Amino acid sequence: MTQAAVRTLPSDQGVIPRAGTAVIREILFPSDLSAASDRAFDHARSLAEHFRARLTLYHAVDPTHLAEARQPGDPEVARRCAEAARAHLERHAATLTTCHDILVEQDTQAAHALLKRIRTTRPDLLVMATHGREGLAHFLLGSVTERILEAGGSPVLCVRQPDHGVALPYRRILVPTDLCESSRRAFPLAALLARGFHAEVLGVHVAQVKPGSLIGIPGLIEESIPSESSVVQFLLPEFVGVSVRARVEIGSPWDRIVEVAQVERADVIVLSTHGPDTLADRVLGSHAERIIRQAPCPVLVL
Repeated sequence: MTQAAVRTLPSDQGVIPRAGTAVIREILFPSDLSAASDRAFDHARSLAEHFRARLTLYHAVDPTHLAEARQPGDPEVARRCAEAARAHLERHAATLTTCHDILVEQDTQAAHALLKRIRTTRPDLLVMATHGREGLAHFLLGSVTERILEAGGSPVLCVRQPDHGVALPYRRILVPTDLCESSRRAFPLAALLARGFHAEVLGVHVAQVKPGSLIGIPGLIEESIPSESSVVQFLLPEFVGVSVRARVEIGSPWDRIVEVAQVERADVIVLSTHGPDTLADRVLGSHAERIIRQAPCPVLVL
C-alpha cells in the first residue's frame, strides 16, 4: 500500500544541481544469438541511436562447446560458427544509423573473452538479454552475467521482454531509493535517460516497518516513514528539469518495487547495488537480484 496519494511536484524550484554527470558514448551488446538477445538488440539500437553512441555487436565462440565438433576445439567447425555469428550480427547492424562495430572472437572461455573486452574498452553501457524469470536465477548464478556484475565498472542493462510489451523509447523510468547517499549512484544515468527520452521519473521508497511498530506507539509510523515530498526533494538535485514523481510503499522492497513497476507500467528500472562489494554480498539473494529476476521490464544495474 502507499503511504499517501501519488502526486507530482515541480522539479526545478530553487534546487541546486549536484555535481556528477553520466554519458553514453560507447555501448557493448554481447549476444548469444538467441531470440532473447535479438529482443535486447532493440534496446541497444534505441539507446545507441538516441545518444549517437558507438555500438559494438559482440559474440564469443567457445570451440570446446560446439556440438558439431568432431573433437573439442575443432577449428573448421569453430570457423563456420564464427562466420554464422558474424552474419547474424551483420543483419542487425544493417538496421543501424549510428556508428557500429562487429566483433566475433574465438576463445576457449567465452566468458573470459567478454570480461577481457569489457575491462579493456570500459564501455559506458552493456546491454544483455536475460532468459525469463525462472531461468534468471540460474542465469545469474555462476554465469557470465554474474561475473560481469561482480567485475563492475560498466552499468548493465538486463533486458527481458516486458509484461506490457516492449516500450521504446522509454517514457517512465522507475528509480528505487532507500534515501541513502549510496543510492545516488544510479541517479546521474537515470537522469541522462530521462532527459534524453523526455521521460518521467518515478522515485520509489519502500519502508520496512516491524509489525510491532504499527500498534501501541502513537506517531511512530509518521516519524519512521518519509513523505512523498521528501523523497522527491532527495531526488531533485540530480533530476533538475525532469518530471519527478514519488511513491512511498510499505513492505518487502523487492516485492513492492516489482509491483509498482507493474502497476505504473514502467519501461525500465534503474537500480544501484550499493558499491564495490562482492556479488554474493550485494546481489545474490538480495533485493537487487530478486528485482532483476521478477521485474516486468528491463533493469539497469549499476
